[in-house]
Amino acid sequence: MKNIIITLVALFTVQLLSAQDLDIYQKRKNSNYQLPYMNKQMSLEEFQLLNRTLRLQDMIYAMVVPGYVHFKAKDPGVGWTMAGVRIAGFGGLAYIYLKGNYTIKELFSKDGTDLPDYQEFKNQKNIAIASFGLIFGSYLFDWIHGKHRLDKKQEYIRYKYGLKFNLQTGTLNNGVKNIVYPGLKVQYDF
Repeated sequence: MKNIIITLVALFTVQLLSAQDLDIYQKRKNSNYQLPYMNKQMSLEEFQLLNRTLRLQDMIYAMVVPGYVHFKAKDPGVGWTMAGVRIAGFGGLAYIYLKGNYTIKELFSKDGTDLPDYQEFKNQKNIAIASFGLIFGSYLFDWIHGKHRLDKKQEYIRYKYGLKFNLQTGTLNNGVKNIVYPGLKVQYDF
């Protein structure tokens, strides 16, 4: 029975990892085939930003690629900063590993007060805490702040091209003669 459950979990994991897109919710609208209204002044970069969405798959990519969400939001400066911060975090863990005095498990499970080199233990424990903080903090900042930046840029583009004032002329047919009158049309599209 235990082997059957392990096999089913393994098959489910393989199927999930081989899927093209990982998502908890369904995307009801396929934006790949429907051509939305495009303003003539809209640039290709603005159009690309408007069509970007962040999904669970991007969250998984952001775990592996530092700064992924900021690069997707066309904010490369912050993306490279996140890459540097994450590399610094891994550098701290590499320092602890290469030093070889203590393992990560020992650093987090022991108090170290009974050790003769307590100060070295305390320093390595602080480096380990800071390194894990940099790694996970950079991931969370990349995901949360990157999503915020992408949403704000999309909002700005929608505002910039969404409000359209069209001055039109129309005819009023009152039976006797056609009268031309000015008209104002306000249209707000997303």
